[in-house]
Amino acid sequence: MDRREFIRKSALGASLIVGSELAQHAIPFDVLADIRGGGVDIDEALDMLEEGKKTNIMPHIRPEIQNNPRAVFLIETQVSAEKDKNGCFSGAAPQLQDAGRMVASLVFVKGSQKGGSTWIKPNLTGVPDESFFPEVGINTSPNFMAGFVEGLRRIGNTNVMVGDRGGNARRHRGTGQYAAFDPKNIILAEPSYAAFAGYSPKLLNWHKVPNPVVWKNIPTYRPLGDPDNFFVNMPKLKAHNLGLATLAVKNLQGAVVKGYGHYCDQWAALQNLAEKAYLIDFKRDFVEDYQQKIEAAFLKHRAAGFKYWDYEQSYPKYEAKGGWEAFKKIRTDTKNVNEFMKGVPNLMWDEQWCQRAMDSAAAIKPSINIIEGVIGRDGSGFAIGQDQLCNIVVAGMSPFEVDTVGSWIMGHDPLELYFTRIFKERGMGENDLQKIDIYRITDSGIERVKDISQIKRYRLGVNLHTHLETGKRLFW
Repeated sequence: MDRREFIRKSALGASLIVGSELAQHAIPFDVLADIRGGGVDIDEALDMLEEGKKTNIMPHIRPEIQNNPRAVFLIETQVSAEKDKNGCFSGAAPQLQDAGRMVASLVFVKGSQKGGSTWIKPNLTGVPDESFFPEVGINTSPNFMAGFVEGLRRIGNTNVMVGDRGGNARRHRGTGQYAAFDPKNIILAEPSYAAFAGYSPKLLNWHKVPNPVVWKNIPTYRPLGDPDNFFVNMPKLKAHNLGLATLAVKNLQGAVVKGYGHYCDQWAALQNLAEKAYLIDFKRDFVEDYQQKIEAAFLKHRAAGFKYWDYEQSYPKYEAKGGWEAFKKIRTDTKNVNEFMKGVPNLMWDEQWCQRAMDSAAAIKPSINIIEGVIGRDGSGFAIGQDQLCNIVVAGMSPFEVDTVGSWIMGHDPLELYFTRIFKERGMGENDLQKIDIYRITDSGIERVKDISQIKRYRLGVNLHTHLETGKRLFW
């Protein structure tokens, strides 16, 4: 019996057919789902979670956090380890599990509400073969998550699952996910199909975006968005070549299903890819004039002096080709768009990514955000980068204030970062550390941080727009 069959047979197989919010949005393609992972898919996961509700007690966020939804809470961990020959802290696995248990004990108290489920959404992403090492800083630490789940179980929260659309079974195995989870009977769900058509309506929850810029309706895989689901958003403290920092806001990208979750698509290509490659209903779910909105915002931010804005100086090249007046005439013709965009790399790419990320952050609401920063990483977010032992966890109810503090710890100025400036501009959160209440949590209690200079900072710089080793890291 292989691992997948064992996991499936270990569940009692209760059926769960529940209508999703806005389920009418699911497109009824008559195709079979092509499962991209090798573990538990969403159908199986929902069956197992439904059965697990019978004996589960939902976790409760400790009152000091729950009652201060815009505050940020820091937990220092005590992992001490040396890098191995691969540049990873693979020997730190037991300490990382201890750290995960400690964080769970400091963030949660035992609740009284029975039933429900808990979903931990880490940052799991594509990892090249040369980075197949335990505890590589590309992913949220599997051993930290294993300890965290054990901490939840100690307060009766037994119906817990870990899952993310990113990566696949081979990459999860290569980076130690199964090795950390299987001995503790922790289920790693892999909610990724080859196309949007693989997700039946019962597998989706739809989220309406208030005041959208790029898209109006966003689908997440269930149980995210279920009324009885506790959603732990658990990103990594690391750099990213487009999002700049893979923190709480960006981590929501992996909660969005195939076909809609491609935030990295470029301005000129988004609609054509969505309609012709992803086969989704673009006109229904996206803003009709999103390209003009993106261009107007881009020009506003260029005038505001955004740092490293238009890094490749593509906008002047676009203007020389006739700009919007020329582009709008051919924008639905893939061949002509590709020809038009030759020599115009990454046009308004950062602006579009930021606005899509803010739309999703306005619509998708985690129960809590916990950045695993025990091990941090600089570089591109993928193969290019170095792991650093940072020993910090950043938690809070609001992903915006959490990201402000997290990015500052990484060595950046959140008053300058693109996405933090834009969420402040859109009225979603605060990017000025001086206006955020920051606390330390220890076994002894909670203490206000009165001077931010007391918080240790690191240098996790970015390889902007490239996955190549340039020998240079950018800071904001």
